[in-house]
Amino acid sequence: MLTVSHALAADDDDIVSTNRDRRPIEELFKTDEVYPEEKGELEVGLSSVYQNHAGGADWTVPLEMEYGLTDRLQLEAEWDSLVQRFPAHRPAVRGIGDLELGAQYSFMDIAGTGLHIAPRFAVEAPAGNVNRDLGDGFLEYEPAIIVAKDFPALHNSQVFTEFGPGIVQRIRRPADADDAEPSAHELNWSSGFFVLFGRAAATMEFNWSNNTWNHHGTENEMYLTPGALWRVRPSVELGLGIPVGLNQSSDHFEVIAHVVWEF
Repeated sequence: MLTVSHALAADDDDIVSTNRDRRPIEELFKTDEVYPEEKGELEVGLSSVYQNHAGGADWTVPLEMEYGLTDRLQLEAEWDSLVQRFPAHRPAVRGIGDLELGAQYSFMDIAGTGLHIAPRFAVEAPAGNVNRDLGDGFLEYEPAIIVAKDFPALHNSQVFTEFGPGIVQRIRRPADADDAEPSAHELNWSSGFFVLFGRAAATMEFNWSNNTWNHHGTENEMYLTPGALWRVRPSVELGLGIPVGLNQSSDHFEVIAHVVWEF
């Protein structure tokens, strides 16, 4: 993900100190961060996501924006600006994907305990063409809560978890009814940790999404996502994560890359 924000500071070392105290890492790979953008700070992101699965491969380029309305409340938008699917034994397809809008309110360092809690809410709109398999045709409501705990004595590490449902409402249906996915609500859960090493960080996430419990859903995906982040300079962070599928319903593997700019 490419992230662009603006911070006024006279000295690079001051920027590093401020960012480490306020937001030690910019983005995880499959889990939302508990840290909010500061008031007036704009973040623009560009990701590269490759997915290898039994039916072929996909490549998606999500474009993301986050804006700090206050020091606790941020507004969010994410759009799959390019989706390319390479299905086995069929021609490749290309186009735009779905759009997500959301907001997050963060309670940081509650009572000085290093505990952070952030409720968030997002709505995903079906902007992609369902007949070309560039979207699923659902309006999806995604309430969630993120809980994180800092452990400063252990290389400034943090343990985090995020949990919430995805509640779907069909808006568009493909011309071929057999191509329509079940209108099944899902449960999403992610947990993991990161450990800081100077300007670098090692991350690990466990990610699970399941809708088989509702309306004959067919999705049950589990991933283990190791990753690495590197703050090349106070205003630039690079990241690479490789989610590995843990069951037959998951992609074989994914490759997620992002770069973060603060200015």
